[in-house]
Formats: sequence, structure tokens, C-alpha cells
Amino acid sequence: MTDPRTVNMASEAMPLGDGLTVTFSMKNGQLDAEWQPRIPYGRKGRKCLPAYKRARNEFIRRVASRTGLNMLVVDL
Repeated sequence: MTDPRTVNMASEAMPLGDGLTVTFSMKNGQLDAEWQPRIPYGRKGRKCLPAYKRARNEFIRRVASRTGLNMLVVDL
């Protein structure tokens, strides 16, 4: 099994609608998201949340598939 601290992967820019994209990366066992042009807030943030979660889940699925790791995301 792969050591999660050695996983280094990145996604392409994933479109979320309304001109927003997010790019995910997994480095040293940490998931990061980079938003373009910026993180949405308020109503626009709530509107793009389902698309963000779909994109995040797809990236996590790719990491798990490539590495053989079991992945878990906890939303707070």
C-alpha cells in the first residue's frame, strides 16, 4: 500500500459555473484547493457548493484509484 505522505497529485482546473474553477492537489497527505478567480462567499458560495463537492469527490476518487488508498473526507 502507498504511504499517504508520499502522494503528490494535482487535478486540472475543474469548472464550477459562474466563471469559477477549482484545482485540487494532494501533497504530503494534505488536500488543498485553489480557487480562480477567488473563493466565493455568501449566496454565490452556497450556489457552487454542490459542484465543488462533486469536483472534490472526483479528485479523491482519482487519488484512491491511482494509489490504492482508502480515502475519507469529513465536512465540518
